[in-house]
Amino acid sequence: MGNAVGLYLTKPDTTPDPTKDPSFDPNLGFPSGRKERVMVATVAEMESAKLSAEERDYCAHHLLNYRACRREEWPWVYRCHHEKHEYLTCEYEDYVLRMKEYERERRLLERQKRIQKKQGLEFS
Repeated sequence: MGNAVGLYLTKPDTTPDPTKDPSFDPNLGFPSGRKERVMVATVAEMESAKLSAEERDYCAHHLLNYRACRREEWPWVYRCHHEKHEYLTCEYEDYVLRMKEYERERRLLERQKRIQKKQGLEFS
């Protein structure tokens, strides 16, 4: 999101606010619907593991597995490379998905602006 500031300065009306929920229907453009994301780790598990707020995301269950493996295998933590790889892959895929959602919201805002402009020209 390095260009988000630049986009906000040049196109503030079509730049989504990352702190707010999406303003469009999540199933818009998906005729058969979308798969809903589900948290695997429970709140109780995350609290007992003392995960920080930044770590409580959709990849928390992988982080819990990784930390448990490190605790069991200490001092030979290299044995937990599979768990670490699963966690880092999940974090990367979550990042990519969030960037796709941001771009989808931006494009839908631009589309809405074009439609409103076209309707405004037709009625005047």
